[in-house]
Amino acid sequence: MTSPSPAPPGGQVSDYYSSLGPLLQMAWDDNFHFGYWDGPSDTSSVQEATDRFTDLLIERLRVGPGDRVLDVGCGIGKPALRVASTTGAGVLGITISELQVGQATEAARAEHMSDRVSFQYADGMAMPFGDASFDAVLAFESINHMHRPTALREMARVLAPGGRLVLTDVTPPADGSYQPENDPDAVTSLTGMRDWPGLITDAGLRLDELRDVTEHTKDTANRMIDGILKCRREFEERHGVSVQEVLDAAKSALPTVGSAGCAIVVAHKL
Repeated sequence: MTSPSPAPPGGQVSDYYSSLGPLLQMAWDDNFHFGYWDGPSDTSSVQEATDRFTDLLIERLRVGPGDRVLDVGCGIGKPALRVASTTGAGVLGITISELQVGQATEAARAEHMSDRVSFQYADGMAMPFGDASFDAVLAFESINHMHRPTALREMARVLAPGGRLVLTDVTPPADGSYQPENDPDAVTSLTGMRDWPGLITDAGLRLDELRDVTEHTKDTANRMIDGILKCRREFEERHGVSVQEVLDAAKSALPTVGSAGCAIVVAHKL
């Protein structure tokens, strides 16, 4: 098994999204995750592709009215709102970015969903919730910012018996170019598909599905670059900072990974 990297300092992760978030919103979508395209002929927009990916995870949550869902690393709230509107479940989203808590809370208010969806500041590796507090846990492209074994034990702890964990993770590129670094500034780490069965078992969960979806998500990087190029001038005029400065800051905080992959992981608590 790949040696788990240390957890990135929370302040660095928060600062990373505070700087990159506005650019992602303008160049990509309010979904801060990969898009999912059915194949080369799929002409879906970024919004359609990212919502499609959210829907694939919602199906796997298997929740409905009266159920309680925890969204760990909720971003600015778009997936959480979609979970609630699609299933009728109540959703609590957590993030270590105070800025994202404010944005997500405002999004819920604007959609008149504050009675079913709420957000708060909390660390996914040390959650302030009692045991068995939730019927399902969603972690959408967020566990790569955490120490996986610690986060998975916490997710298992807050799950009720029979509850499901559904997450996506960024995986190393197939060309072997990723080399883990003990860099204190890195805000993410990657682990391979082969590591996931052991990670799930060690957390006290049972693995239900492990699926490599890289073929469906691989166009994300190119489409994101296109989006950045299209909005570059508008972003710089609005925010008073160059796109290159934002990208340089992000590059220094992330490992050099080339074309990363993506996995869906589903498990349940016995």
